[in-house]
Amino acid sequence: MAQTNQKKQTQPKRPWVSWILPAVTLVAMLGLCGYVVTTGLAPALYVVVAILVSLLLFGAVFGLMRHNSKIGQGAGIALTILVVIACALAGAYLWRTVHTVKTISGTSSEQTRITTYVLQDSTVQSVEDLAGKNLGILSALDRTNTDTALEQMESEYGITLSTKEYDSLTELADGLNQNEVDAILLNEAYLDLYDETSGYETFPESLRAVLTQQIEHEVGAEQEQSAQLSDPIINILISGSDTRSNVIDQRGRSDVNIIASVNTQTHQILLISTPRDYFVPLDVGVEDAYDKLTHAGIYGMDVLMRTLENLYGIDLDYYFRLNFVGFEQVIDALGGVDVYSAYEFDSGDYHYQQGTNTLNGAQALAFVRNRYAFADGDRQRGKNQMAVVEGVLKKATSPSVLSNYLSILDSIQSCVDTNVPYDVISALVRQQLKGGATWSVESFSVNGSDSHSTTYSMNQDLYVMIPDEATVQEAKEKLAALGNAVDGSTEAGEEADSAA
Repeated sequence: MAQTNQKKQTQPKRPWVSWILPAVTLVAMLGLCGYVVTTGLAPALYVVVAILVSLLLFGAVFGLMRHNSKIGQGAGIALTILVVIACALAGAYLWRTVHTVKTISGTSSEQTRITTYVLQDSTVQSVEDLAGKNLGILSALDRTNTDTALEQMESEYGITLSTKEYDSLTELADGLNQNEVDAILLNEAYLDLYDETSGYETFPESLRAVLTQQIEHEVGAEQEQSAQLSDPIINILISGSDTRSNVIDQRGRSDVNIIASVNTQTHQILLISTPRDYFVPLDVGVEDAYDKLTHAGIYGMDVLMRTLENLYGIDLDYYFRLNFVGFEQVIDALGGVDVYSAYEFDSGDYHYQQGTNTLNGAQALAFVRNRYAFADGDRQRGKNQMAVVEGVLKKATSPSVLSNYLSILDSIQSCVDTNVPYDVISALVRQQLKGGATWSVESFSVNGSDSHSTTYSMNQDLYVMIPDEATVQEAKEKLAALGNAVDGSTEAGEEADSAA
């Protein structure tokens, strides 16, 4: 009888707890593992290890909860709480990451902003006031968007517009200033071209917007984006958009034009920078449409990519488009970046020393935009842009990034878009996690000579850079060499197969 009483006393008072809490631990762990699998970000080995850890934690909690002492059971409860909190936080961070990547990736459209402008002191206050007025438009340049905007205005507002055509942007500006027309209809991206034209630098400041229309364009409709991680080479265009707004998918000048050629087998990245003022034929469907490369972005990413493909004789698979305004926010969210400067110089309110500089967002933006401080002008600016990109990559892959992780995700979402599919990005993450490879980066910038010429977008002489064909050819050779490079282990395997 005494033994029976003793057994009753040593039995756990709540035996169900010894099963419930371990089960909660297991469900939390396996739930997180399941979500990781759906994201496609983790290698299979990582998932298997996580499942084994889940089973071990289940056994640990079960053993502690079956323990007769309060200390053991308390430890089991504490371990369960910690596991559930850790899984919840990990799941939340992972969801935010996946949401951000999916938001910026797979972009299939971009916007052109067509705006009706009047002079600041005009009596025209609304679209309806344009009835019976003369509206200035460009006769050929960007005519498709102009006609689309005119049709939308007449249809939506029920007015008939009287138009007067001009052959160039300068003639259009003169027509408005000389009261030949009461308003003008213009692609907003063209305002930046007046900044480059002598005598018209202040014209954009004299304008007042009456109506802005968004016209959507499909991106990549003519392009077969078949490059996958299994392909040895993936060519990506990094384009820095210099638009006047925070709208990332808006067409505008591309002031940064860097081709990143990625060898996924040898883990090499080749960065080729092309100066913004490079005088090249734009692929706009018009013969001999020679213009500054930066103006290609006004006509869309497809035109910019085709123009660079023609220059270097390669296929560009994807693009990343960065908005300078948002890029500043990313660098601030990273806590600043270390950037190497080849020269000591001043840009605005900021001073840069020769060597490594720790820059915040505003300092980095001034660093990549300045060209007048250098004898090489835009050539050195292109090198500085690549230096900042390299600094961002290094900081983004360092452990310190975790302290501002959510802020960084918010910043990226506001200033980056890309047509790289999510499955390609997730495959690259899996490969990196599986192999843990160290990537090597080589930078190269093509050169040219200073000149002036009439451009396709501006029927007036502007500063341009005539391409140095020798450096263009060198860039082609570097791209070809990267494509011919093979991984050492792959090469060894091929030699072994050959010997056999």
